[in-house]
Amino acid sequence: MKVPKDVDLKLLGPLACGVMTGAGGMMNTLRPEPGSSVVIFGCGTVGLSALMASKIIGCSQRIVVDNKQSRLDLAMELGATHMVLSGPDVDVVKEIRTLSDGLGVQYGFESSGVKPVISAALNSLRELGTLVMTGVLPQGETVEFDAWNLLRGRQVIGSVMGDTLPEVFIPQLVEYYRQGLLPLEKISRLYPLADINQAIDDGISGKVVKAIVVMPHQD
Repeated sequence: MKVPKDVDLKLLGPLACGVMTGAGGMMNTLRPEPGSSVVIFGCGTVGLSALMASKIIGCSQRIVVDNKQSRLDLAMELGATHMVLSGPDVDVVKEIRTLSDGLGVQYGFESSGVKPVISAALNSLRELGTLVMTGVLPQGETVEFDAWNLLRGRQVIGSVMGDTLPEVFIPQLVEYYRQGLLPLEKISRLYPLADINQAIDDGISGKVVKAIVVMPHQD
């Protein structure tokens, strides 16, 4: 796919997967209105891309949830308005409802793929709220919801790669990057090919959000 020559190709690889899924899931699937409230579960590449997209859209309340303080700190730097550090002794749903006038948020974005987290994401919505799921679960897995939450007008929807046309959406993302609205450099770390094992280890451990391996350059 052709992109402008003045952008750094080394940072654009994740656009075709995690960034497109997160930003597209927010902009194309969830489609929150400017001024609305949204909670994002998971501050990996997908979740942080959704966060940056929600800021571009103009969501007034952007809550992020993660179990790593370093990820939450990065999310605040990228435009989150509130953060919730999850843990075994934390009532995440209560925390989110407290932040949103006791009603819950209008929109939820789930990127962890962890079943209890998905349930918490739905329970964080106010009536008529919408949750989009992008986290990957093994095929055949089921997630249980309190049926009353759905009967009160809440919706749960899926998103496939951000429901995008890549040839249209990726150039849009590149333009956001050029404008400083999608600072990919803040979620990425570049590794030479010789350090590929370190890149894998850092990605698995969560030391970095998006590890990018750069091929050797040959003239």
